[in-house]
Amino acid sequence: MPGSVAKVTPGVVSMIALLATLTLVAADPCDVRTSDGRSASVNDDVLARVLSGAKECPRDVFALRAALVRDGGKLETTMVANRGFHNPSQGSFSMFELVLGKVAGLTLNPGDAFIGHFTAPDGDQLVAEQVTANNALMIEAFAWDDSKGYYNFYELRGDGQAGRWFYRGDSFDILVDNRALHRQANPAVPAFGNRLRCSACHSGGGPIMKELADPHNDWWDTKRGLDFGKRTPDARIAPIVKELVSADRLADAVRVGIAKLEASARFDAARRATSLQEQLRPLFCPVELNFASSPEPGGQVIVPTDFFVDPRLQPLVIPRVVVDRGDYDDMLKRTGTNFPETARADADHPWLTPVKAMSDIAAVQTLIDGGVIDKELVADVLAVDMTEPVFSSVRCGLLRLVPETAGENWQTTFAATLARSPVPGAAELFRNITDPARTSAYHKEQAGAFIKKCAAKPNVDAMFGALVGRREAVVTSEISKNPRGQILEPGFRIIFPETPAPIPRIQLNQNCVGEMPRAAMSH
Repeated sequence: MPGSVAKVTPGVVSMIALLATLTLVAADPCDVRTSDGRSASVNDDVLARVLSGAKECPRDVFALRAALVRDGGKLETTMVANRGFHNPSQGSFSMFELVLGKVAGLTLNPGDAFIGHFTAPDGDQLVAEQVTANNALMIEAFAWDDSKGYYNFYELRGDGQAGRWFYRGDSFDILVDNRALHRQANPAVPAFGNRLRCSACHSGGGPIMKELADPHNDWWDTKRGLDFGKRTPDARIAPIVKELVSADRLADAVRVGIAKLEASARFDAARRATSLQEQLRPLFCPVELNFASSPEPGGQVIVPTDFFVDPRLQPLVIPRVVVDRGDYDDMLKRTGTNFPETARADADHPWLTPVKAMSDIAAVQTLIDGGVIDKELVADVLAVDMTEPVFSSVRCGLLRLVPETAGENWQTTFAATLARSPVPGAAELFRNITDPARTSAYHKEQAGAFIKKCAAKPNVDAMFGALVGRREAVVTSEISKNPRGQILEPGFRIIFPETPAPIPRIQLNQNCVGEMPRAAMSH
């Protein structure tokens, strides 16, 4: 009857309580979704297993860490200063963690699972940036899926109230997103796939660490910790900071992960199904990057050997190229070089330079091991514009002349195309391929002679001009044109010092003298 109050029996109360409980569980499942809203239940990596089996979904990095440890895992954490080793002003640091041990029925070794999260300032404290604002990034992670034979990539993002898990894609999706890289129909308007944001940095499909080689500029080390300014890690991250491990540990895991991906028959099959141009891309052009620097912050400046030529062209015995510290400091002063947000002129370690990525080299080695190409062709290609080991527009421009498919006589077809082509560098590569005297040993001899000339009489002005140009080339290269992200992570990270004084784009010739880049001279 209207206005009457219905009686509720104890049994009904129990049923209502049960339904309420079920509703709460249903409203808060650890339901990992793809970017387009589908369920990601097909994955079988450690994160997928832990999240699907959690009694309570881990909605921030601390809950995730606790869930992994409860299940038998061990975490090793490294840390990098996002805005420079000597720049704690914004309290911006990143923690990258290795997940190890036996977790969710999987035995995890270095290279199997990585978790990344970040810090922020809160008054005089340093806190974990676990903001649940809509679309705020709380965690980025990826893990090896043995069923697939490559990596799955995840994010935890805020939805305005809590953290929500997303599966963004896998290593194969990254291949698809970067299908047109350096092969654009319209290079002025480069096109990329839109499967996952991670494609912009993890362009090779696996783990990355840009400062892979020692001394790992900007990273925490057991012998030399990071400066947090006047901020103290709060109670939640202090225990993590206390147990930090050196960057070497992450670097080793990244190398293992790259090797694991290259050894995967399924990933190799996925790449073999792409065009020959896509397969050979890391030989002609940069796909990812690493950085190298002088070993010590102070003292004489030792220029990284990979600054001069690709490591695959370097002979076994080469001299070190040493620049007088006074000359180097004078060059910084004359050019007005400064490290943003600080009063410093330089990064922590001098001569911080882009170098060829280990992942690119490993991908090419897989092609050699699989019989697609041989070491002689590799040397022939790398010898074109040899003194520009990473950002050679001449060498990269030759990629488009490679046949799309690897037919039985594709190298003969390629040579014939080179012979007819007016493209800069085509004639040189044709001669490298067809001249029996131009062996890999010959190219290494040429590279060694070049480095010796640089070492005998270092041309500081020319070499520094080339260094500034290499740094600028990172930004202008197509690897930084993906609208979903750039390899330098501008706005978030500061890696290189800036040189405001106008310096002409310099390329070193084989006498270690500066000249206009070959691509510029060809127009």
